[in-house]
Amino acid sequence: MQQQDKSETSNHIDQSAFHQSEVTSELTHLRPFNRSTIKLFKLDQKATHPDILLEKILSWTGAQPFLTQKVCQLLADSEALIPAGDEATRVQQLVQTRLINHWETQAASEHLKAIQESLVKNKQRDSLSLLRLYQQILYLGEVRADGGLLQAELLNLGLVVQQEDKLKVANRIYQSVFNQSWIDKELKRLQPLFKLNEKASRPDILQEEVLFWTSGQPFLTQKLCQLLANSETLIASGEEAAKVQQLVQTRLINHWEAQVASEHLKSIQQNLIKNKQCDPLSLLRAYQQILCLGEVPTDGSPVQAELINLGLVVQQEDKLKVANRIYQSVFNQSWIDRELVRLRPFSHNTIKSFKLDEKASRPDILLEEVLSWTNAQPFLTQKLCQLLAEFEGVIGAGEEATTVEQLVQTRLINHWETQAASEHLKSIQQGIVNNKQCDSRLLLQLYQQILYQREVSTDNSSLQAELVNLGLVVQQEDKLKISNRIYQSVFDLNWVTQELEKTILEFSPSKTTKTIQNKTVPESTSLKETNTISYPRKVIFISIWVFLGIVGLVFVGVNVMRFNLFGRAEPEVETLFREANELYHQGKSQEAITKYNEILNRDSNYYQAWTNRGYALGGLQKYNKMLESCSAATIIEPKAVYAWNCKGEASHNLKQYDQAIASFDEAIALDSKDPFFWINKTESLLAVKQTDKALAAIDEAIKLFAQMNENKTRNRDLSVAFSHKGKVLSQKQEYAEALKAYDQALTYNPDYYAAQRGRGIALQGLGQYEQATAQFNQMLNESKMPQAQKAETWYYLGLTLCQLSDQEKAFIAFEEALKLKSDYQAAHKAKMNCTASPR
Repeated sequence: MQQQDKSETSNHIDQSAFHQSEVTSELTHLRPFNRSTIKLFKLDQKATHPDILLEKILSWTGAQPFLTQKVCQLLADSEALIPAGDEATRVQQLVQTRLINHWETQAASEHLKAIQESLVKNKQRDSLSLLRLYQQILYLGEVRADGGLLQAELLNLGLVVQQEDKLKVANRIYQSVFNQSWIDKELKRLQPLFKLNEKASRPDILQEEVLFWTSGQPFLTQKLCQLLANSETLIASGEEAAKVQQLVQTRLINHWEAQVASEHLKSIQQNLIKNKQCDPLSLLRAYQQILCLGEVPTDGSPVQAELINLGLVVQQEDKLKVANRIYQSVFNQSWIDRELVRLRPFSHNTIKSFKLDEKASRPDILLEEVLSWTNAQPFLTQKLCQLLAEFEGVIGAGEEATTVEQLVQTRLINHWETQAASEHLKSIQQGIVNNKQCDSRLLLQLYQQILYQREVSTDNSSLQAELVNLGLVVQQEDKLKISNRIYQSVFDLNWVTQELEKTILEFSPSKTTKTIQNKTVPESTSLKETNTISYPRKVIFISIWVFLGIVGLVFVGVNVMRFNLFGRAEPEVETLFREANELYHQGKSQEAITKYNEILNRDSNYYQAWTNRGYALGGLQKYNKMLESCSAATIIEPKAVYAWNCKGEASHNLKQYDQAIASFDEAIALDSKDPFFWINKTESLLAVKQTDKALAAIDEAIKLFAQMNENKTRNRDLSVAFSHKGKVLSQKQEYAEALKAYDQALTYNPDYYAAQRGRGIALQGLGQYEQATAQFNQMLNESKMPQAQKAETWYYLGLTLCQLSDQEKAFIAFEEALKLKSDYQAAHKAKMNCTASPR
């Protein structure tokens, strides 16, 4: 250690780029300020020539404020008077003994350590490159300024200064502390090639792969290289990427809390979620945005500055990005989601700012309810907190959710155009319907899809990026979701449908006309009665059986092809329509859609083509487009009964249940004798938990089916209807009656999966677990079910066995379900929750 210190000192003496003549010329401009410094530190009481003493100080510090102050203070604290001629010697001795030698424990240690850390653990630039550049400046004395990012960072750190068009080391103290010996040590520590030339045929490629993951972050680079150095096998050419990725995944990322970089990663995590400088929620949200978008513009905010300071992100030009792929993998969206859930109740800054502790006995719960609506969207959170702050009275324990929901509904959502957040919401509305970057119609369709499906996979398209940019949706891992419940309530499926209908009118202007090919439609004519095209129910049931049996969602397009042709269309169009219907009849939905499109290009008022096109789109599960197509049909012909049913089915599958019920009511008003309209309405009523109305609807369907002539199709229809009745009664928790309904369904069709499954669930509800187990085992042993139905049956069997406290068999059942459907989240969760506790 002594030898190392000695080399540092000698290095300072031998390689100093500063000469006294240069110092004197450079300090001429500082002399007007000498008197204040001399007076402040009473240097006139410490030296015969205090002005010369100050010049000697500045020759070492280069007028760097902290160092100048520190040396002056050390001189002021010294006891001896400095006579004329001794100024240089006394200052040098003081600088060497109190600042440079063993600098890590000396008077300027914190300042110097900060510079060292900023250089060797730089958040903006590759530390190796910075060191190399600094080494060049130190060795040559000066280099030409080129305006590069590395030079800018060294200037920002204060290690170098620019004089005219040259860069030089900022002062002799830095030059002595951060000397060549220090550089050699740091380069050795940071150099990624830990004998990698002995571990790989092409160590340069191996190094590139390391930096691909670490982006030069010193600790991670060192750790990963050490792992490579410790590996036993030689890495052949072409294997570099795979080897590095394997080590990164298995030794750094997977189960990172217990891996080799755990302390480093835990420190970042703790500094983020327990930050003392900024609100951790704000930090998480800002980091989430950067992670989601890939990069965001810098805005100079304290939150961005803190993320940079933590090392989680780096600035490249005027953009912020996640610092490296390892951080990106460890601190991913799942991690963010968990931390947001943990942090939300503890956002003390928000509670304090809006004095929520004065408004509620449990302000943390109150804020949690606020965030459950706003999802921490800044403007909405602020607005809702302000409304709560203005709320009269104290919110008691247990009243938080009700109070917040009431305020949200009455002051933000209902009649939102005139409410407290109207400007904010109108700007979002205009951003999507009058978008200047993307086709508004396509934006609406994409938003509709996300709204219905709850989430969609990211595809890096410009449409997705624009919705994220508007703030309507957020990215979580590789999924897009609606940003918050307020947006979801204001910009709901009804709103989307209305906006889409406005765009439909642009190419279907004859909203009120009732003519096709200039032939008038008689006002009194029922659409079901005239020129109806009807295909056998048997064929149609092939398509709906899957929906009812596997998914459990209604998609009863039983009369999908029963449409009217008023008047006489062009023979060629009629031929195309028949061909399109035949393609749909054969299950060739996409080809049918192409035909329907061809028809509509010829005659955009042909509402039957709009309707059938909608059903074909539904067969492809493109429910947003299905809704759009069937809505066009109802606009052109308000009495198009199956278009209303189609619109209802699309709305139901988009989980827009109120709109679905309204559409089915329109269909029923036009034809109250079609039982499938009543079944469809039953499903939508169940979705909104209107069980009494659902029971009345399904009883009406059963009555209508019973009035039909006895045949095989009628029996199958009744099986569907009674199965739906069992579902309604199960939701009402009337399990004994539900069991009767399911048994009735099975008398009409013993192989109907939905009824078999429902029977088992009803037995569970009655606590008859042995009988329920027998039901599910019978289904598995006797029924030839598709894979999805088998997985579901194993799942319900597992639930029943868990109720019987037969944990071992329950686990086997859940495992069988997961073998058939690896992403079966309900089975995963049920397996984890299943314990051996008694019933």
